[in-house]
Amino acid sequence: MRIAFVGAYGNGKTTLTTELSERLGLERVHGSAMRDPAGGTPKALEETNEPELIQLAVRRFTERAVDEARLQDGFLSDGSVLHEWVYSKVRLAVGRYPEPSVTLADVHASTGPYEEVVDQLALLGKEHATANYDVVIHCPVEFPLPQGVDPISERFRTLSDELMLEIVKTLDVPLHIVTGSLEERIEQVLKIAGLPQTA
Repeated sequence: MRIAFVGAYGNGKTTLTTELSERLGLERVHGSAMRDPAGGTPKALEETNEPELIQLAVRRFTERAVDEARLQDGFLSDGSVLHEWVYSKVRLAVGRYPEPSVTLADVHASTGPYEEVVDQLALLGKEHATANYDVVIHCPVEFPLPQGVDPISERFRTLSDELMLEIVKTLDVPLHIVTGSLEERIEQVLKIAGLPQTA
């Protein structure tokens, strides 16, 4: 079973996929941290300009695609090949700290050359996801970001989640939403996947 777990930053994907990997004996795949663009000085994702942001998105997309391709018998993807597009799209359109009144329609209405480039990445992501995921599991926003963690705002997080669900619904891949505590989410995933536990 090839399962992609999607949801915005801080929605619990890493905790869930780490626990499920141990229980199911399936390898967990994820991209490396998006930082230190090639050809420049080391910097955090938050400090990158538009071209550097796109470079990092391409790097991480490639890492995910390669990792997932080598595990055709099954994997748990912490995130998906669509995550970098979602982050880039929202950040380019409305910034990391959009006003509370900003909507997904505002994200779609924002156009520019960089956004046209990342939209082409979305097409690649959709193609890969359709061919390589048996099921997509969405972990929605159910709790606030931890205190002192502010690489994005809560509004950015919500917009990202809405955009991710919007694009995943266009795929020819079953989509399920899991909610509740870690154990409740695990139980729901196990029922969806129909996989025997190894631990």
